[in-house]
Amino acid sequence: MIEKLKADGHIVEEIDFELLEYIVPAYYILTTAEASSNLSRYDGVRYGYRSNNPEIKDLTNFYKYNRTEGFGKEVQRRIMLGTFVLSTGYFDAYFTKAQQVRKLLCNKTDTIFADFDAVILPTSPTTAFSIGEKTKDPIAMYLADIYTVFANLTGIPGISVPLFKHSNHLPFGLQVMTSKNNELTLLQIANLLMQQYKTY
Repeated sequence: MIEKLKADGHIVEEIDFELLEYIVPAYYILTTAEASSNLSRYDGVRYGYRSNNPEIKDLTNFYKYNRTEGFGKEVQRRIMLGTFVLSTGYFDAYFTKAQQVRKLLCNKTDTIFADFDAVILPTSPTTAFSIGEKTKDPIAMYLADIYTVFANLTGIPGISVPLFKHSNHLPFGLQVMTSKNNELTLLQIANLLMQQYKTY
């Protein structure tokens, strides 16, 4: 893909991104903390699902059943992780450090976009998982987000353009990201890629 872009007159250069290994940990610390904080109001009193379970005898059971029945396993996992991250004694060790990493990522991103119009990279390290394939291994699922969560952490626009088909017959994409508030350039590049470089 890069060779085709170069052959068509586009300037494509490789960039070194030494902070790549910190992206997924920082993302999951910050987003689970946000999930815990934002979803705490969904207790079945004023917001969210309210259980009709006949075993509810007291307020503790009321909250327990509302949140157990109202949230799926993955949401529950993220709320638990976020509650841990925000708890006394761990806030500075995890949340504050992750915010510092986010700041470093934003600074590095600004530096990159001072020289480039866009960044291209894979959307995912693999094609789509089979249904249920990674449900027993959430870490493997989270690591598959290594390329997509960068835009979320830094607040830049990104898009996955489905250009290719793998030998396993599943489609996969190329991700494009541009600088903050530069969605027009992002959509123009995505359109160009779809019109000229789609392989199936």
